[in-house]
Amino acid sequence: MRALVMLVVVATAVPAQAQAPSAPTAAVTAAPAPGPAAQPSIDDLQREYEKIRAELFSARARAAALSQTVHSSKVQIYLRYTTPRFFHVNRASIRIDGASVFEDLTSAVANDNVMRFDGFVAPGKHQVTLRIDAETKDDPAYGTSTESTFTIDVPARRLVILRADVEDQGDMGYSWGKKSRGSYKLHLDVGVEAKAIDEKKP
Repeated sequence: MRALVMLVVVATAVPAQAQAPSAPTAAVTAAPAPGPAAQPSIDDLQREYEKIRAELFSARARAAALSQTVHSSKVQIYLRYTTPRFFHVNRASIRIDGASVFEDLTSAVANDNVMRFDGFVAPGKHQVTLRIDAETKDDPAYGTSTESTFTIDVPARRLVILRADVEDQGDMGYSWGKKSRGSYKLHLDVGVEAKAIDEKKP
């Protein structure tokens, strides 16, 4: 009788264990993909450009004031492109000891002959680099890049004035298409003089 009761208990327990509900499975929801980043507007870009330009001008002004306090010598540079009738200047630049001190993208060097740089420097030797990128007005496909680097010696407590003229007397843009011949005649002429800083201009 006892064996029969145990058999009944075991038979009843086994189905109950088999029918136990399984643990619920947590639902997984995929995160939405991020949308494309918003593009800055033209007004935003313009404001950022104006901010950077203002900071650049301010930094240059501070550097010039500091240079005037530290150094006693001065350099003035004039740069002119003398053949604007036949060529358009795309870019003109001046570097002193590798640092840019003048950049022109408006062909100003072909329109006037004014001072491009006026600043104080340490006495001694300095390297000046002049670069002109131009193209012929007859055919802009014919372009030239003229770059020259030379050394000037700036005495202590003196003003050194550098005047540079760049020209191209060639006729490649005009002549090549008509005669299958032409020339580039690139030339750079530089004059340098030193005088007292407080000396008046002639």
